[in-house]
Amino acid sequence: MGWSAEKAKISLVVSLCSFCLTPNTVMGQDLSENVTEVSGSGSLFTALTHTRTDQGTSTDTNTEPSLGVSGNLGGKLESGANSLALRYGGTLETKRDLGEGDQTDTSSITGASRFVHFDPASRLDFNAGHTVSLVRNNTGFVVNPSSYDTQNTLNAGAGLRFFPGDLSTLRFSGEAGRSFGAGELNDKESITASGEFSRRLSERSTGSIVGSRSWSNDNETDITIDSAQLVYNRVLENGSFNIGGGLSQADTEYPDGSVSESEAGTGFVDRTWVASDWRTSIQYNRRLSDSATDLSLDFPEVFDFLPDTIRIRDLVTSDSVLVTHNSTSRLCSVCNFGLAAEAALLESEITGATTHEYSASVNFGFQLTNLQRMDFLYSWQGDAGEDAGTIIDQIHRFNTSWSRQLAEDTSFSVQLNQSYLRSRLARSDQDQFVLRLVLTKGFSLVGQSR
Repeated sequence: MGWSAEKAKISLVVSLCSFCLTPNTVMGQDLSENVTEVSGSGSLFTALTHTRTDQGTSTDTNTEPSLGVSGNLGGKLESGANSLALRYGGTLETKRDLGEGDQTDTSSITGASRFVHFDPASRLDFNAGHTVSLVRNNTGFVVNPSSYDTQNTLNAGAGLRFFPGDLSTLRFSGEAGRSFGAGELNDKESITASGEFSRRLSERSTGSIVGSRSWSNDNETDITIDSAQLVYNRVLENGSFNIGGGLSQADTEYPDGSVSESEAGTGFVDRTWVASDWRTSIQYNRRLSDSATDLSLDFPEVFDFLPDTIRIRDLVTSDSVLVTHNSTSRLCSVCNFGLAAEAALLESEITGATTHEYSASVNFGFQLTNLQRMDFLYSWQGDAGEDAGTIIDQIHRFNTSWSRQLAEDTSFSVQLNQSYLRSRLARSDQDQFVLRLVLTKGFSLVGQSR
């Protein structure tokens, strides 16, 4: 069900110092020929954080110096039929309130990993994965992401393939997932069984029929979802085109024994343009699912990026549109540019409530000299209720970074991060400004896979 996971768009460029991902130009060190790439960095930073909170008739201010460490590790390893992709990042920071003298310690970690065994000559394949995420539930946005709760998820599955003809493949698979965390983030679990029949229609296109049944349990609420889709995939000279459509039906059994039924048409369209120096994608996705069921859906074998935060949902029908563009040298020979925008409409099958979610980001990097670089990032997230045009909770973030290469694998950077929280909920608006000095040591180990 890789087509279902495209909604997960999940991201694997994780660094807890937002712009610590300055390019550490490191010469690759030879490893075993089975290792494709392993890279990472460790950072020591000091920061000054100033926060303003609007209390209506007055404004509270707070200034906190801090000291911390952060790091990230990622890569892809291959050995025969086995492959492992991973990317993790974490930070530990100690702050002191200049006004009251209190000292607080904060920490966070995000990331994901996935192991896959796939041998074209074998009928059996299997996978296992882990994800650790920051969860934004009904608390609204916060200026400091480390204030969110953390959820760990584990999933594993296997598939069995048959070849009824030279052009056809029949695959049966099973996947299971479970979450671990505090409170309602703990003990969510689900199992998905699926079957897929695919046939090559031409050298560039395939068609398939996919059917699945998922069972999930979330706080003593059991949900069963049956889904079926027709899928068409085509590889083009300048990218790819994928489309699918079908139907999903769900039965929800509540702790009191009552049962409700839901049904929705589902589908997706994905058009991607790819060139040597840029990539653009437009995606539409409509699905019926809940957070517990998503634990047992296949994730993509290649991670693109992890979202800053996720939300725990009950059973919802969602419509989403995502547009992304990334360019390495189209604007100029020494810069890179990227943007992403997403809008989603979600309708709860449990309460009937309708909500809208929006997000957008723009990043631009410029190589000033061989040793110096500037990076800019703007991101925005907003939530709306039934009225799509009335934003009830939103946050703007501006991140600016200047970095200088001190040695082959060492860099120094100055970062200014600004966050502006605006809310119509029963809570205060906040502005936060963080000035950070970062010393980063990186490494890169590169080998040739078999």
